[in-house]
Amino acid sequence: MTKQSARTSDLPDLWQQVASRDALQEAWYRVLANDGGSGGDGVGLGQFKSDLFANLTQLRAELLGGTYRTGPFRKVSIPKKKPGYRILTIPSIRDRVLHTSIANALTPIFEILFEDSSFAYRPGRGVVQAVARIESWRQRGYSVVIEADIVSYFDNIDHAILLQKMVPVLTPRPGSAALLELIGQIVADQGKALGTLGQGLVQGSPLSPLLANLYLDSLDEEIDEQGVKLVRFADDFVILCKTQKRAEKVLAHCVKILAAHNLRLHEDGTRIVSFDKGFDFIGYLFVRSLALKEKKTPQQQAAKPVKSHVTDEGVIELEDGGSRFDPGKRVLYVLDAAHTVATRNRSFSVLREDGSELIAIPHQRIGRIEVGPATEFSRRPIDLAVDCDIEFALIDRFGQTRGNVNGGGGKHAGLQFAQAKAVSDDVFRRVIAWRLVEARIHNQRTQLSRLARGHDGDHLGTALDQMKRILRKLPGATSVDSLRGLEGAATATYWPILGSLLNGAGDTPFRRSRPAEDPLNAVINYMTAILERDMRAAIQSVGLHPGFAFLHGVRDRHDGLVFDLMEPFRAPLTEGLAVYLLNARRLRADMFLASERWPVEISDEGRRAIVLGYETAVARRVNRTDGGGKLGWRAMMQHQARLLVHAVTSTKPDPFVPYLLEA
Repeated sequence: MTKQSARTSDLPDLWQQVASRDALQEAWYRVLANDGGSGGDGVGLGQFKSDLFANLTQLRAELLGGTYRTGPFRKVSIPKKKPGYRILTIPSIRDRVLHTSIANALTPIFEILFEDSSFAYRPGRGVVQAVARIESWRQRGYSVVIEADIVSYFDNIDHAILLQKMVPVLTPRPGSAALLELIGQIVADQGKALGTLGQGLVQGSPLSPLLANLYLDSLDEEIDEQGVKLVRFADDFVILCKTQKRAEKVLAHCVKILAAHNLRLHEDGTRIVSFDKGFDFIGYLFVRSLALKEKKTPQQQAAKPVKSHVTDEGVIELEDGGSRFDPGKRVLYVLDAAHTVATRNRSFSVLREDGSELIAIPHQRIGRIEVGPATEFSRRPIDLAVDCDIEFALIDRFGQTRGNVNGGGGKHAGLQFAQAKAVSDDVFRRVIAWRLVEARIHNQRTQLSRLARGHDGDHLGTALDQMKRILRKLPGATSVDSLRGLEGAATATYWPILGSLLNGAGDTPFRRSRPAEDPLNAVINYMTAILERDMRAAIQSVGLHPGFAFLHGVRDRHDGLVFDLMEPFRAPLTEGLAVYLLNARRLRADMFLASERWPVEISDEGRRAIVLGYETAVARRVNRTDGGGKLGWRAMMQHQARLLVHAVTSTKPDPFVPYLLEA
């Protein structure tokens, strides 16, 4: 990024360029021309336009008065060009007007700084120009290609790094301080909406493409300085080199640049190829001297018009980037009575009440199906699930498993015999149980510390110290029963503090209840049931028996090992996540109802919000405890199960290291 040479005295006021009446009016017309839908507030273009003057005046008054706050978002699932779906998080129309106004003001400033190798979201540039550039470099001898794209790029943009890139560019300009503060607020709110505090830009914002290009501008610069040729289209890019050896060095350098930005490349999607072998990029197939536009398969053509509104349609199918399932498979949630689970050929289909198809997903892309209590289904989807070794789970209104149908799967008698012997070995069993309890208490303490940032009070410090003292006692425990007792003592300290971190918590200490007596318990119970199904899937995928447990014991009709291996994941994926979703108002009071039978029931909208919050969380990647890189949460569960396999087959507990949450 080169320095700007314009004198600051000649530069217009940035804040006025964004917040002036004319700027907001121009931004509105651009939003109107894009013909988009409503945000989370349900206000559509027609409704906003019907009182346009008042809406823009109010928006301007809030900006000038410092009272502007981001409105609610709406989640929409749309098909990707590759198999799968992308979740768009769409701001309200008033927010999109503001974001467009900011983009209008900043585009001329950033555009002159961007490198010539970037082609997406830029005036006068696009796919056609990018394809022409690739063909041009090929003709000049750049025949070796690094084909790559970045993992969940928009979700992983670090806000601190992004703002650091903006400060030196904007600070010399009048009005920059107020604008930088506003942008900081906007991106922080987007991170909250995505469930990724401190990182992430929503893809439904008109401002996100500009900021995304700014974030990768240093990548463009450094790669261009390597004597090779980069062609980047958003987070997809190719680097053209003249030799294989040069390509290998540049790829290693590229990985380092991205790591400095908290980004990484798709392992499966990154490779070094030649034009002779061919490669895909931005909808074109490049083979030798040809650049052929890819034709849509019948499946892609059928999927294109489908839009699954996560909060309105009630069908939630999110890509699972790191589960026990094959890469790209997902959990399909069908929660509403208005939908029916069916099949079409070898795909699972969800039908609306009128019989029209909402969505169809090939069986190869599904790892588990969860069906709500009033959802209809026939024998056909169950048969297909059994044939394809896909779990078909029936859940009640509280998220608990009423029953499930599993595929045949493989038999692992030898492994399970070794597992049974390990459980029968008192020393082996006590060591595994000790490590699970240690991970449970450690992760409870870490989760409390994370949630309590910004909260005052002495009770937290006292509780953390008490739990730390309990951790020190674990090595001296002589039995599994004593370990369970120490875990119970730590948990008794943990629950009241966790409940006190909920906004609006009263003086009554929080206590766990099943069935739930309050919204927090209801959410924890629901997500714990999902976690239970995820962990059972991880255990079964590696061949372990879910009933042979170390901490929770062995008894009939009880999958103790599922609850064993859930221990390290409860605090981050159910308890802490429940507090976060409620505090962030992604779960609202009106989503919880009282009934004659139960103190608290969750509405249909609430159940969808819980599932979406959980799936958003498990899609994130976290560091392995052994320092072996990052894994998605479901992959981490499977990794932990594999470590237990290594332990029981080696007859030594040392290989088993439960997941520990980082502070």
